[in-house]
Amino acid sequence: MSSRQQALAAIKAGDVIFGLGAGSQEKLLLVYKLDEDGFSARHVTTQMPFRFGRDGKTRRHVDGDQCTVVSTAALPAEAYEIVIGLDRKMRTGKTHPDFVLSEAEVELLLTHGDFFKSCLLAPE
Repeated sequence: MSSRQQALAAIKAGDVIFGLGAGSQEKLLLVYKLDEDGFSARHVTTQMPFRFGRDGKTRRHVDGDQCTVVSTAALPAEAYEIVIGLDRKMRTGKTHPDFVLSEAEVELLLTHGDFFKSCLLAPE
């Protein structure tokens, strides 16, 4: 089993992972469900759900959006907690100012890409 396959097989519910869309859009994802065939994760800021196979690639998505997992690196504890809080905010917020970002959330959104890109999975 390759290191990429091992990393993808080790994903569990609650993990924060990083993917790239078909147009290289960065996606900060929270894994919320696993089964034999793959896992489900949602884009933290938009709450769009994605269904991934164990190869780290999305299956056909309703709106055609695709995503490939490129990093499963564990965020530092403080950053992880910020992501979990941001996910909750985006999931439960209803109207302004529910969605106003804290300084820590803004900083995380500006820097998480660099963190994950420094810890990429091996190519297939």
